[in-house]
Amino acid sequence: MYRAVDCQGFAGGFTLGMVQAGFELVGKREMKGGFGVANCEANRHLLGDTWTAEARAPESWTPVRADVVFGNPPCSGFSVMSAKEFRGAHSPINHCMWAFAEYAARVRPLVAVFESVQMARTRTDGLELMRLLRKLMEDRTGDSWTLHHVRHNALAVGGAAMRKRYFWLVTRVPFGIERERRADVPRLRDIFADLDNLQLEWGAQPYRQPPTWWSKDKRSDTGLVDGHMTVRNPLIQRISDLVAGAGWGPGEHISIVARRHYEMHGHLPKSFAAVEKKLVERDFQMGYTTPVRWRGENYARVITGGALQMVLHPYLDRMITYRETARVMGFPDDWNIKPIRNAPGMQLTWGKGITVQCGRWIGEWITRALDGQPGSYRGEVLGDREFDIDATHDFVPLS
Repeated sequence: MYRAVDCQGFAGGFTLGMVQAGFELVGKREMKGGFGVANCEANRHLLGDTWTAEARAPESWTPVRADVVFGNPPCSGFSVMSAKEFRGAHSPINHCMWAFAEYAARVRPLVAVFESVQMARTRTDGLELMRLLRKLMEDRTGDSWTLHHVRHNALAVGGAAMRKRYFWLVTRVPFGIERERRADVPRLRDIFADLDNLQLEWGAQPYRQPPTWWSKDKRSDTGLVDGHMTVRNPLIQRISDLVAGAGWGPGEHISIVARRHYEMHGHLPKSFAAVEKKLVERDFQMGYTTPVRWRGENYARVITGGALQMVLHPYLDRMITYRETARVMGFPDDWNIKPIRNAPGMQLTWGKGITVQCGRWIGEWITRALDGQPGSYRGEVLGDREFDIDATHDFVPLS
Protein backbone atom coordinates (compact mmCIF):
# COMPACT_ATOMS: atom_id res chain seq x y z
CA MET A 1 0.00 0.00 0.00
CA TYR A 2 1.32 3.43 -0.93
CA ARG A 3 1.75 6.01 1.84
CA ALA A 4 0.41 9.58 1.68
CA VAL A 5 0.66 12.60 3.97
CA ASP A 6 -1.97 15.35 4.09
CA CYS A 7 -0.46 18.86 4.06
CA GLN A 8 -3.16 21.51 4.51
CA GLY A 9 -5.94 19.15 3.45
CA PHE A 10 -8.38 21.05 5.67
CA ALA A 11 -11.71 19.38 6.40
CA GLY A 12 -11.02 15.92 5.04
CA GLY A 13 -12.48 15.71 1.54
CA PHE A 14 -9.12 15.24 -0.16
CA THR A 15 -7.99 13.08 2.74
CA LEU A 16 -10.90 10.68 2.47
CA GLY A 17 -10.65 10.63 -1.31
CA MET A 18 -7.01 9.54 -1.13
CA VAL A 19 -7.83 6.84 1.42
CA GLN A 20 -10.66 5.61 -0.81
CA ALA A 21 -8.12 5.49 -3.67
CA GLY A 22 -6.13 2.98 -1.60
CA PHE A 23 -3.51 5.13 0.17
CA GLU A 24 -2.44 4.67 3.77
CA LEU A 25 -2.68 8.02 5.53
CA VAL A 26 0.52 8.55 7.55
CA GLY A 27 0.22 12.17 8.65
CA LYS A 28 -1.78 15.40 8.61
CA ARG A 29 -0.04 18.77 8.73
CA GLU A 30 -1.90 22.06 9.22
CA MET A 31 -1.09 25.64 10.17
CA LYS A 32 -1.53 26.82 13.75
CA GLY A 33 -5.14 26.35 14.84
CA GLY A 34 -5.48 23.06 13.01
CA PHE A 35 -8.30 24.12 10.71
CA GLY A 36 -10.28 21.00 9.82
CA VAL A 37 -8.25 18.60 11.98
CA ALA A 38 -11.26 17.91 14.23
CA ASN A 39 -13.23 16.62 11.23
CA CYS A 40 -10.55 14.04 10.49
CA GLU A 41 -9.97 13.06 14.12
CA ALA A 42 -13.68 12.30 14.49
CA ASN A 43 -13.58 10.04 11.45
CA ARG A 44 -10.65 7.74 12.02
CA HIS A 45 -13.02 4.85 11.39
CA LEU A 46 -12.84 5.93 7.73
CA LEU A 47 -9.31 7.38 7.61
CA GLY A 48 -7.43 4.79 9.65
CA ASP A 49 -5.23 5.12 12.74
CA THR A 50 -1.77 5.17 11.19
CA TRP A 51 -1.46 8.96 11.20
CA THR A 52 -0.80 11.79 13.59
CA ALA A 53 -1.74 15.43 13.17
CA GLU A 54 0.47 18.47 13.71
CA ALA A 55 -1.03 21.97 13.79
CA ARG A 56 1.86 24.39 14.06
CA ALA A 57 4.27 26.58 12.10
CA PRO A 58 5.22 24.95 8.76
CA GLU A 59 8.95 24.96 9.45
CA SER A 60 8.34 22.63 12.41
CA TRP A 61 6.21 20.08 10.53
CA THR A 62 7.77 16.65 10.90
CA PRO A 63 8.62 14.92 7.63
CA VAL A 64 7.44 11.33 7.28
CA ARG A 65 8.22 8.68 4.70
CA ALA A 66 5.53 8.96 2.04
CA ASP A 67 5.05 8.29 -1.65
CA VAL A 68 2.66 11.23 -2.05
CA VAL A 69 2.18 14.61 -0.38
CA PHE A 70 -1.26 16.08 -1.07
CA GLY A 71 -3.17 19.11 0.11
CA ASN A 72 -5.42 22.07 -0.47
CA PRO A 73 -3.66 25.32 0.54
CA PRO A 74 -5.96 28.38 0.51
CA CYS A 75 -7.01 29.43 -2.99
CA SER A 76 -8.11 32.97 -2.11
CA GLY A 77 -5.04 34.47 -3.77
CA PHE A 78 -6.66 33.61 -7.11
CA SER A 79 -10.34 33.32 -6.26
CA VAL A 80 -12.84 35.69 -7.86
CA MET A 81 -14.47 35.91 -4.43
CA SER A 82 -11.42 37.74 -3.09
CA ALA A 83 -10.95 41.49 -3.43
CA LYS A 84 -9.06 42.38 -6.63
CA GLU A 85 -6.25 44.04 -4.71
CA PHE A 86 -5.74 40.80 -2.76
CA ARG A 87 -5.47 38.54 -5.82
CA GLY A 88 -2.39 37.48 -7.71
CA ALA A 89 0.90 35.65 -7.39
CA HIS A 90 2.11 38.04 -4.68
CA SER A 91 -0.96 37.71 -2.45
CA PRO A 92 0.22 37.06 1.13
CA ILE A 93 -2.07 34.01 1.41
CA ASN A 94 0.07 32.22 -1.18
CA HIS A 95 2.66 31.61 1.53
CA CYS A 96 0.59 28.48 2.19
CA MET A 97 1.45 27.17 -1.29
CA TRP A 98 5.13 27.85 -0.66
CA ALA A 99 4.84 26.08 2.70
CA PHE A 100 3.30 23.08 0.91
CA ALA A 101 6.17 22.90 -1.60
CA GLU A 102 8.80 23.34 1.12
CA TYR A 103 7.31 20.51 3.14
CA ALA A 104 6.92 18.27 0.10
CA ALA A 105 10.61 18.84 -0.72
CA ARG A 106 11.56 17.73 2.80
CA VAL A 107 9.46 14.57 2.47
CA ARG A 108 10.75 13.95 -1.09
CA PRO A 109 7.84 11.84 -2.32
CA LEU A 110 7.38 10.51 -5.83
CA VAL A 111 4.34 12.76 -6.38
CA ALA A 112 3.18 16.02 -4.79
CA VAL A 113 -0.24 17.44 -5.61
CA PHE A 114 -2.41 20.28 -4.35
CA GLU A 115 -5.74 21.67 -5.47
CA SER A 116 -6.61 25.32 -6.15
CA VAL A 117 -8.94 27.37 -8.33
CA GLN A 118 -8.35 27.34 -12.08
CA MET A 119 -7.12 30.94 -12.13
CA ALA A 120 -3.99 29.70 -10.39
CA ARG A 121 -3.23 28.12 -13.78
CA THR A 122 -5.02 30.40 -16.27
CA ARG A 123 -3.72 33.74 -14.97
CA THR A 124 -0.30 34.61 -16.39
CA ASP A 125 1.14 35.36 -12.96
CA GLY A 126 -0.53 32.25 -11.58
CA LEU A 127 1.11 30.03 -14.17
CA GLU A 128 4.47 31.59 -13.39
CA LEU A 129 3.92 30.93 -9.67
CA MET A 130 3.09 27.28 -10.37
CA ARG A 131 6.36 26.98 -12.28
CA LEU A 132 8.30 28.63 -9.46
CA LEU A 133 6.84 26.15 -6.98
CA ARG A 134 8.14 23.34 -9.17
CA LYS A 135 11.53 25.08 -9.31
CA LEU A 136 11.61 25.23 -5.51
CA MET A 137 11.07 21.46 -5.40
CA GLU A 138 13.95 20.95 -7.83
CA ASP A 139 16.27 23.35 -6.00
CA ARG A 140 15.58 21.76 -2.62
CA THR A 141 15.77 18.11 -3.70
CA GLY A 142 18.17 18.12 -6.64
CA ASP A 143 15.65 15.98 -8.52
CA SER A 144 13.90 16.62 -11.84
CA TRP A 145 10.13 17.02 -11.47
CA THR A 146 7.57 16.96 -14.28
CA LEU A 147 4.77 19.49 -13.80
CA HIS A 148 1.22 18.58 -14.79
CA HIS A 149 -1.52 21.21 -14.69
CA VAL A 150 -4.71 19.18 -14.25
CA ARG A 151 -7.93 21.14 -14.67
CA HIS A 152 -11.00 19.21 -13.66
CA ASN A 153 -14.62 19.51 -12.56
CA ALA A 154 -16.41 17.57 -9.83
CA LEU A 155 -19.22 16.79 -12.28
CA ALA A 156 -16.75 15.13 -14.62
CA VAL A 157 -15.20 12.82 -12.03
CA GLY A 158 -18.21 11.42 -10.15
CA GLY A 159 -19.09 14.39 -7.96
CA ALA A 160 -22.32 16.29 -7.44
CA ALA A 161 -21.46 19.93 -8.13
CA MET A 162 -20.41 22.19 -10.97
CA ARG A 163 -17.06 22.82 -9.32
CA LYS A 164 -14.22 23.71 -11.69
CA ARG A 165 -10.84 23.36 -10.03
CA TYR A 166 -7.15 22.76 -10.70
CA PHE A 167 -4.48 20.31 -9.53
CA TRP A 168 -0.83 21.34 -9.40
CA LEU A 169 0.90 17.99 -9.71
CA VAL A 170 4.66 17.40 -9.82
CA THR A 171 6.01 13.91 -10.24
CA ARG A 172 9.17 11.85 -10.54
CA VAL A 173 7.31 9.05 -12.34
CA PRO A 174 5.35 9.22 -15.62
CA PHE A 175 1.77 10.44 -15.09
CA GLY A 176 -1.36 10.48 -17.24
CA ILE A 177 -5.12 9.98 -17.20
CA GLU A 178 -7.73 8.58 -19.55
CA ARG A 179 -10.38 10.93 -20.96
CA GLU A 180 -14.06 9.99 -20.80
CA ARG A 181 -17.33 11.92 -20.74
CA ARG A 182 -19.41 11.18 -17.67
CA ALA A 183 -23.12 10.90 -18.39
CA ASP A 184 -24.66 10.14 -14.98
CA VAL A 185 -24.53 13.61 -13.42
CA PRO A 186 -27.09 14.26 -10.64
CA ARG A 187 -29.59 17.02 -10.20
CA LEU A 188 -29.82 18.66 -6.79
CA ARG A 189 -33.00 16.72 -6.01
CA ASP A 190 -31.10 13.48 -6.53
CA ILE A 191 -28.62 14.53 -3.84
CA PHE A 192 -31.09 15.73 -1.19
CA ALA A 193 -34.50 14.08 -1.69
CA ASP A 194 -34.11 11.07 0.62
CA LEU A 195 -33.28 13.41 3.54
CA ASP A 196 -36.43 15.53 3.17
CA ASN A 197 -38.48 13.98 5.98
CA LEU A 198 -35.77 13.87 8.61
CA GLN A 199 -35.97 15.94 11.78
CA LEU A 200 -33.56 18.84 12.15
CA GLU A 201 -31.26 17.46 14.84
CA TRP A 202 -27.60 16.66 15.47
CA GLY A 203 -28.10 13.08 16.60
CA ALA A 204 -28.27 10.00 14.42
CA GLN A 205 -31.74 9.14 13.15
CA PRO A 206 -33.12 6.51 10.79
CA TYR A 207 -33.75 7.21 7.12
CA ARG A 208 -37.45 7.66 6.40
CA GLN A 209 -37.39 7.57 2.61
CA PRO A 210 -35.82 5.21 0.07
CA PRO A 211 -32.53 6.33 -1.51
CA THR A 212 -32.31 8.07 -4.85
CA TRP A 213 -30.22 6.54 -7.61
CA TRP A 214 -27.42 8.88 -6.60
CA SER A 215 -27.58 8.55 -2.82
CA LYS A 216 -27.92 4.77 -2.53
CA ASP A 217 -24.18 4.19 -2.20
CA LYS A 218 -23.69 7.26 0.04
CA ARG A 219 -26.05 6.04 2.80
CA SER A 220 -24.82 4.39 5.97
CA ASP A 221 -25.16 0.64 6.34
CA THR A 222 -26.33 1.31 9.92
CA GLY A 223 -29.52 2.87 8.57
CA LEU A 224 -28.77 6.00 10.62
CA VAL A 225 -27.49 9.44 9.69
CA ASP A 226 -26.42 12.36 11.91
CA GLY A 227 -25.72 16.06 11.41
CA HIS A 228 -29.04 17.01 9.79
CA MET A 229 -29.00 20.45 11.39
CA THR A 230 -28.96 24.01 10.10
CA VAL A 231 -27.05 27.05 11.31
CA ARG A 232 -28.94 29.49 13.50
CA ASN A 233 -27.94 33.15 13.71
CA PRO A 234 -29.41 36.64 13.04
CA LEU A 235 -28.91 36.35 9.27
CA ILE A 236 -30.81 33.05 9.19
CA GLN A 237 -33.64 34.69 11.13
CA ARG A 238 -33.82 37.50 8.56
CA ILE A 239 -33.92 34.95 5.73
CA SER A 240 -36.71 33.05 7.46
CA ASP A 241 -38.70 36.26 7.95
CA LEU A 242 -38.35 37.18 4.27
CA VAL A 243 -39.53 33.72 3.20
CA ALA A 244 -42.57 34.01 5.44
CA GLY A 245 -43.43 37.50 4.25
CA ALA A 246 -42.63 37.46 0.54
CA GLY A 247 -41.77 33.94 -0.54
CA TRP A 248 -38.45 33.01 -2.11
CA GLY A 249 -38.30 31.53 -5.60
CA PRO A 250 -35.66 29.27 -7.16
CA GLY A 251 -32.57 31.19 -8.20
CA GLU A 252 -33.53 34.34 -6.27
CA HIS A 253 -30.98 36.02 -4.04
CA ILE A 254 -31.72 38.01 -0.91
CA SER A 255 -31.73 41.47 -2.56
CA ILE A 256 -34.62 40.47 -4.87
CA VAL A 257 -36.67 39.06 -2.01
CA ALA A 258 -35.98 41.99 0.32
CA ARG A 259 -37.10 44.47 -2.34
CA ARG A 260 -40.26 42.45 -2.99
CA HIS A 261 -41.06 42.31 0.73
CA TYR A 262 -40.62 46.07 1.00
CA GLU A 263 -42.86 46.70 -2.01
CA MET A 264 -45.53 44.32 -0.67
CA HIS A 265 -45.60 45.57 2.93
CA GLY A 266 -43.96 49.00 2.90
CA HIS A 267 -41.25 47.79 5.27
CA LEU A 268 -38.86 44.94 5.92
CA PRO A 269 -39.34 42.40 8.74
CA LYS A 270 -38.53 43.54 12.28
CA SER A 271 -35.29 41.53 12.19
CA PHE A 272 -34.01 44.10 9.64
CA ALA A 273 -34.80 47.12 11.84
CA ALA A 274 -31.15 48.08 12.42
CA VAL A 275 -30.26 48.02 8.71
CA GLU A 276 -33.51 48.79 6.87
CA LYS A 277 -32.76 52.46 6.20
CA LYS A 278 -29.33 51.69 4.70
CA LEU A 279 -30.72 48.90 2.55
CA VAL A 280 -33.43 51.11 1.10
CA GLU A 281 -30.85 53.83 0.36
CA ARG A 282 -28.66 51.25 -1.42
CA ASP A 283 -31.64 49.92 -3.41
CA PHE A 284 -31.34 46.65 -1.45
CA GLN A 285 -27.89 45.82 -2.84
CA MET A 286 -26.15 43.58 -0.33
CA GLY A 287 -22.89 42.63 -1.99
CA TYR A 288 -21.50 40.06 -4.41
CA THR A 289 -21.95 36.88 -2.36
CA THR A 290 -25.39 36.75 -0.76
CA PRO A 291 -27.92 34.06 0.23
CA VAL A 292 -29.65 32.39 -2.73
CA ARG A 293 -32.09 29.54 -3.24
CA TRP A 294 -30.59 26.85 -5.45
CA ARG A 295 -32.65 25.27 -8.23
CA GLY A 296 -33.59 21.64 -7.57
CA GLU A 297 -33.50 20.64 -11.23
CA ASN A 298 -29.99 22.01 -11.76
CA TYR A 299 -26.58 20.80 -10.68
CA ALA A 300 -25.37 21.64 -7.21
CA ARG A 301 -23.17 24.71 -7.25
CA VAL A 302 -19.92 25.52 -5.46
CA ILE A 303 -20.11 25.06 -1.71
CA THR A 304 -18.07 27.75 0.03
CA GLY A 305 -17.08 28.26 3.64
CA GLY A 306 -20.24 30.29 4.17
CA ALA A 307 -22.58 27.86 2.43
CA LEU A 308 -24.62 26.99 5.50
CA GLN A 309 -25.87 30.55 5.72
CA MET A 310 -25.82 31.29 1.99
CA VAL A 311 -27.80 28.44 0.42
CA LEU A 312 -31.55 27.97 0.78
CA HIS A 313 -32.85 24.47 0.22
CA PRO A 314 -34.25 24.20 -3.33
CA TYR A 315 -37.83 23.41 -2.24
CA LEU A 316 -38.00 23.42 1.60
CA ASP A 317 -38.23 26.75 3.40
CA ARG A 318 -34.98 26.50 5.32
CA MET A 319 -31.22 26.63 4.80
CA ILE A 320 -29.38 23.48 3.78
CA THR A 321 -28.10 21.34 6.64
CA TYR A 322 -24.61 20.17 7.53
CA ARG A 323 -25.49 16.72 6.21
CA GLU A 324 -26.84 18.07 2.94
CA THR A 325 -23.70 20.15 2.57
CA ALA A 326 -21.62 17.04 3.24
CA ARG A 327 -23.56 15.24 0.49
CA VAL A 328 -22.64 17.96 -2.03
CA MET A 329 -18.99 17.73 -0.93
CA GLY A 330 -19.03 13.97 -1.51
CA PHE A 331 -18.84 12.73 2.08
CA PRO A 332 -20.69 9.46 2.79
CA ASP A 333 -23.32 9.44 5.51
CA ASP A 334 -20.87 7.45 7.68
CA TRP A 335 -18.76 10.62 7.98
CA ASN A 336 -19.52 11.75 11.55
CA ILE A 337 -20.75 15.31 12.06
CA LYS A 338 -22.31 15.41 15.54
CA PRO A 339 -19.02 14.84 17.44
CA ILE A 340 -17.53 18.02 15.94
CA ARG A 341 -20.58 20.28 16.26
CA ASN A 342 -18.77 22.51 18.78
CA ALA A 343 -15.34 22.50 17.11
CA PRO A 344 -13.86 25.94 16.32
CA GLY A 345 -14.61 26.99 12.76
CA MET A 346 -17.09 24.14 12.35
CA GLN A 347 -19.40 26.09 10.05
CA LEU A 348 -16.58 27.21 7.75
CA THR A 349 -14.84 23.88 7.25
CA TRP A 350 -17.35 22.37 4.85
CA GLY A 351 -16.56 24.42 1.79
CA LYS A 352 -12.87 24.91 2.57
CA GLY A 353 -11.51 21.96 0.72
CA ILE A 354 -11.91 19.51 -2.08
CA THR A 355 -14.78 17.16 -2.87
CA VAL A 356 -14.19 13.53 -1.95
CA GLN A 357 -14.74 12.32 -5.52
CA CYS A 358 -12.11 14.69 -6.93
CA GLY A 359 -9.62 13.49 -4.33
CA ARG A 360 -10.37 9.86 -5.15
CA TRP A 361 -10.12 10.52 -8.91
CA ILE A 362 -6.68 12.11 -8.80
CA GLY A 363 -5.59 9.55 -6.20
CA GLU A 364 -6.52 6.67 -8.48
CA TRP A 365 -4.53 8.12 -11.37
CA ILE A 366 -1.57 8.72 -9.06
CA THR A 367 -1.78 5.08 -7.97
CA ARG A 368 -1.70 4.00 -11.60
CA ALA A 369 1.39 6.15 -12.11
CA LEU A 370 3.12 4.68 -9.06
CA ASP A 371 2.28 1.20 -10.36
CA GLY A 372 4.05 2.04 -13.60
CA GLN A 373 0.77 2.04 -15.53
CA PRO A 374 -0.11 5.72 -16.07
CA GLY A 375 -3.03 6.79 -18.23
CA SER A 376 -2.27 7.32 -21.90
CA TYR A 377 -3.16 11.03 -21.93
CA ARG A 378 -0.34 13.12 -20.47
CA GLY A 379 -1.72 16.45 -21.66
CA GLU A 380 -0.65 19.13 -24.08
CA VAL A 381 2.99 20.20 -23.90
CA LEU A 382 3.49 23.66 -22.35
CA GLY A 383 7.23 23.60 -21.85
CA ASP A 384 10.13 21.51 -20.65
CA ARG A 385 8.67 18.68 -18.55
CA GLU A 386 5.39 20.61 -18.33
CA PHE A 387 1.97 19.42 -19.50
CA ASP A 388 -1.59 20.78 -19.46
CA ILE A 389 -4.52 18.38 -18.87
CA ASP A 390 -7.97 19.93 -19.17
CA ALA A 391 -10.82 17.61 -18.13
CA THR A 392 -13.12 20.47 -17.08
CA HIS A 393 -15.84 19.63 -19.60
CA ASP A 394 -15.63 15.84 -19.57
CA PHE A 395 -19.31 15.28 -18.76
CA VAL A 396 -22.59 15.27 -20.64
CA PRO A 397 -24.63 18.38 -19.69
CA LEU A 398 -28.18 18.00 -18.41
CA SER A 399 -30.78 18.42 -21.13
